[in-house]
Amino acid sequence: MSLIRVGGMALLAYLPLLLIGVVSYGRVGVNSQTDGAAALRRVADSGALFSITNALFHLGALLLVPAGIGLFFLLRSDRADPWLAVGTAFLFLAVTVGAGLVFSLGQGLAGVATLSSTATQEAQQAYAATADMNLRTQQGAELVQSLGLGLWLLCIAAASAAAGWPTWITALGLAGGLGFILAGLSSVLFTVAVIGPVLAVLGTLGLVLFML
Repeated sequence: MSLIRVGGMALLAYLPLLLIGVVSYGRVGVNSQTDGAAALRRVADSGALFSITNALFHLGALLLVPAGIGLFFLLRSDRADPWLAVGTAFLFLAVTVGAGLVFSLGQGLAGVATLSSTATQEAQQAYAATADMNLRTQQGAELVQSLGLGLWLLCIAAASAAAGWPTWITALGLAGGLGFILAGLSSVLFTVAVIGPVLAVLGTLGLVLFML
């Protein structure tokens, strides 16, 4: 089996994991903007679901490594190579942040939730403050991850255009790239009236187009 085919299969496998992760996080009711005390209660109430969701959603990004390498070799040409080189750097940044930092922070939050569930009220306040710091760090890391993935897809779109691929493929790459970027921005602007929700909707539409 060729590396390009393996990369394509990895990308197809990543898309449902991304969707499952989004739905599962919605069921748990925790995101990087959740209040620390509320997040600890919800994580504890969800049991193993949070840890499973955290692993699927963030470690699933490792599948993008063979996908990115497969696209690199598939699109290689004198005109496309510069875009591929820049895009691959952004991809590895996004995967390192997502599969490394954000996953680890999620596991740490699960551990704090376990300790907090049996702690005294005074200790719970300290754990809630710790959870707040954890979630704000996740917020920044998720922005970096989304920007990295978005810029990677934009570079792939530029490379596909340079390689002479059909315009509709380039358009999907542009839509997906902008979707990731807007989704990342919405995570830090969601408390801003109008701007956050608009970015979230536009980002979601871009992600849907990327999945198509």
